[in-house]
Amino acid sequence: MTPGVEELRSMTGYGRAESDWEAGRVTVEARSLNHRFLEVSVRAPRDLLFLDNELKKIARDRFSRGKVEIYISIEGGTKGFAVDLEKARQVLSVLEDIAELSGDKVRLEHVLSVGDVVGWNEKADVKGLADIVLSVAGQALDRMGEHRTQEGSAIQKDLTGRLMNLRNMSMKMAPLAESVPKRIAQNLEEFLKRIEKNEVVDHQRLEAEIAILSQRADVSEELTRLEAHLDAMDKILEGRGPAGRRMDFLIQELIREVNTIGSKAGVVDLSTIVVDFKTELEKVREQVQNIE
Repeated sequence: MTPGVEELRSMTGYGRAESDWEAGRVTVEARSLNHRFLEVSVRAPRDLLFLDNELKKIARDRFSRGKVEIYISIEGGTKGFAVDLEKARQVLSVLEDIAELSGDKVRLEHVLSVGDVVGWNEKADVKGLADIVLSVAGQALDRMGEHRTQEGSAIQKDLTGRLMNLRNMSMKMAPLAESVPKRIAQNLEEFLKRIEKNEVVDHQRLEAEIAILSQRADVSEELTRLEAHLDAMDKILEGRGPAGRRMDFLIQELIREVNTIGSKAGVVDLSTIVVDFKTELEKVREQVQNIE
């Protein structure tokens, strides 16, 4: 599974897998949260830290964004472990001397936390264990991917409805926007007629000024780009692969266009729709923040 071929996915998810081996049970848990990029961290027993790079590669092969955390634990059996009793005695002696000074007591966890008292038996099948860990990690990450896909489907359904709402609002803006230049011209003409009686008006210059103001108030280009961006959002939702960054960019463009429409139009009915559009668009942006 590689980025760019799967369905729309959320960046949050959880997966777990486990398997028995000769010395116990291997359990791998994987979870992911929202993140601007892909960040993978591994928490494993110290003797398995040599698998860190391979485990991160398994995650990178499956995901392109999100903060992915992989937890590995090994429980049960003792066949694979070796205990250094001599070192344990030395550690215990030192800790008891310190405890005597402080009036405290030494417990088992204190001894185990110092040095390599317990480690892997050199004769144990470390390579076999490593292979099992990598296999189980792949299963856990696949299950986490399934979870992310399930959440992505719910987000996709919500976004589809919200984009339809935005398109409907955009369609309502168009006829209102068309009347803005004419309305500006009419208002100016009526105003100047009232003062014409007392002042000489240069009608040629007046017409030129009206044309300039009308052009500045024309938002047809912004509405065309608005529709184009909404079309692009629809195509991304209908497509496959990581979509979060592309949709986030388009949202920024939509915000820019609708802000321009609101500032240029100056018509109450149109301004009301612009406010509603921006409110719905903010909800879209909140959802997009969750998409891979």
